[in-house]
Parts: sequence; C-alpha cells; structure tokens
Amino acid sequence: MNPNTAADLPCRTLYPIVLLHGIGYRDDMLMLNSWGRIPKTLEAAGARVFQGGLDAWNSHENSAMALQPNIEQILSQTGSAKANLIAHSKGGLEARYLISKLDMADKVASLTTVCTPHRGSAVADLVAGDIPDTENLLSVNFFKRLAQRLGFGAMDILARITGDKSPQAGMAIRQLTRHYLAEFNRQVPDMPGVYYQSYGTLMRRPIDDPVFAATHALLKRIEGDNDGMVSTRSCQWGRFRGLIGDSNPDRGLSHGDLVDYRGLLLTHFNIPAVYLEIVKDLKQQGF
Repeated sequence: MNPNTAADLPCRTLYPIVLLHGIGYRDDMLMLNSWGRIPKTLEAAGARVFQGGLDAWNSHENSAMALQPNIEQILSQTGSAKANLIAHSKGGLEARYLISKLDMADKVASLTTVCTPHRGSAVADLVAGDIPDTENLLSVNFFKRLAQRLGFGAMDILARITGDKSPQAGMAIRQLTRHYLAEFNRQVPDMPGVYYQSYGTLMRRPIDDPVFAATHALLKRIEGDNDGMVSTRSCQWGRFRGLIGDSNPDRGLSHGDLVDYRGLLLTHFNIPAVYLEIVKDLKQQGF
C-alpha cells in the first residue's frame, strides 16, 4: 500500500504553512512552546509546517520587516510560489502589515487569523492608560501600574533574556489598543488575490481558564463576549468562519487555549484537531 496517497496526507496543501505566534511568545522558547502539539499534528497529516520567527515584544512594523526574509527563505527552500499564513493574536496584525505594506501580496496565498484583535482590545487600553482603573480587577490594575511605573523597561529586559534583540514592549501593547487599530485598519487594507479568513473563540465563565479570569471579566464589561483577551467582534476579519468550541454550551476556550498552551490538561476539547480541519479546508480550497 502506498502511504503517500491523498487520503493519507489530508493536510498536504499546495503551499506551505507558516505559523505566526502572538505577543509574549517566541518560536525558540524552551519553557513556553508557542504552538504546543499543533505543528507535529499537522506534519503527521502531510503539512509542510514552518514557524515565522517573530519576536515576543516588538512593533508590527519591525516584526513584519523581520518576517519578510523568513517567508522568502521558506519559499526558496520549498520551491513554492506562495505561503499560507496561520496567525494567532498579534501575529495576524503583523501578517496583514507584511502583505499590505511590504509588497508581499504576491507571495501569500492565504491568511488565517485566530483570536486576532483586529479592532483592538480593552485590556491593552487599560494597560496603556487609555481607560481608568477598573473595580474588582486588581490583577489587571496591578499590571497596568507596574508597567507604567517601570515604563515597560522591565518587560524589555525580560524579552531580551528570552531572545528578543530590540524589544519594544510599550509599543507592542499600545499597538493593540482600540484607538490604534482603528487607524491601522484604515492604513492597512486587504490586498486583492489574498484569501483572508478568521476564527475566534470565547470563554463562557471566568473559571474556564483562571489565567484569563480577570481580563475576561474586564472585556465582558466593556466589549461583551470574549476569549479573555479579544472580543468576539474584534477577532472577525475577512471571511469569518466562526467561534471555535462554540457548540459546547457549558465550557468555553480561552485566548491561550487556541495555541494549545494547556496541552493534555485541556480535557474537554482537542485543539490540534481544530488546526487539522483549518488546513484540510485550505487544501480543499486549492491553497
């Protein structure tokens, strides 16, 4: 039997897959893997998977400029004319900037964003000082005051320790505010010939993920349903494909869950299987 039939390789897309992580992650961090079990799961199904090599804490512009040669190297290595980008959170904004502002539209077949704050996040607004302290959200308020007192310098030091050469933590957070993203969306249009689609998720209750409990409560109050970092409205861009895990009326998924950060500890949902379906769909669409 030939093991390389189309049925055995349901994720062998025409173009390679490039995964782009969000804020606070690096592809080479040993203690905090940016995609969990997802890359190996996709590769086992035939996908050619690469990671973009983005910094953890940098501006959209700098991240996109660093990403550009990485994409070009992947295309040279694979002999492909284009790539399929799958981006979580802030990575989706950097991908949009790359496509629109760095003349990369002809080298990107599709952009799939997952939990990307296309319209910003009130969490970033609070930390950046755009809204006042919020009652009963001491952990969020503490982070805001610490960041403002230290001028984000401590975060830059931590970012350098984890691998960023020229981190810009303050800028990275300000570029996630709702005010900034409103202007970003006017200045960074979608490009013809690139397929844009998006997914999101939502937490049903703070207990769904205690790590995001405080930010979930903040966003619930200001923006409505959310995943603990991004509202269900803000995550929608291009062709919106829906909220992952929405069929479960009792338990939701958090912003972090969509990069498999809890791994096997998340017992009520199979995160890698979500990406299998995303990539299978890209293949069926001819990407």
